[in-house]
Amino acid sequence: MAESRPHVSAPGTPVTERGCHSPTPLSAAERAALTAPGEVRAVVVTGSLGLTTVPDVRKRLLRACDGPGIRLLLDLSGVTSCDTLGLGLLIAAARRARSLGSGLRLVAPSPAVVDALGTSGLIRFFRILPDIEAATRTPAAGTPEPHFPEAA
Repeated sequence: MAESRPHVSAPGTPVTERGCHSPTPLSAAERAALTAPGEVRAVVVTGSLGLTTVPDVRKRLLRACDGPGIRLLLDLSGVTSCDTLGLGLLIAAARRARSLGSGLRLVAPSPAVVDALGTSGLIRFFRILPDIEAATRTPAAGTPEPHFPEAA
């Protein structure tokens, strides 16, 4: 069975209703002008999060979390399946955000993502919020990011 391609928003695109993004991304200069400490960026992923889709999602997450102080919201409500490579990507994104002094929040993860996180025991390492609105209202200050222990 072929995996469906994920839809991932580009960084710097304005968030509209239900986490959808405007089709016209901002230029690098416009994005730089808007970047401020505590900036919130949302990335929406739909479809399968696995072998054929992780490289594309990784590139987009790297572009979205490209500086300190950014709160990255990862909307996983439309993910239909998530394998170990998808879980590895979530861990890597959380570690990168933490190393930059930024934050990562999982927004409305689908049952497939919750099942994968729960089965693996990784769910305790992520901040999970019910929707984009709750994620943007949740203050970043004063709440440390989850720590992922290094592999042995």
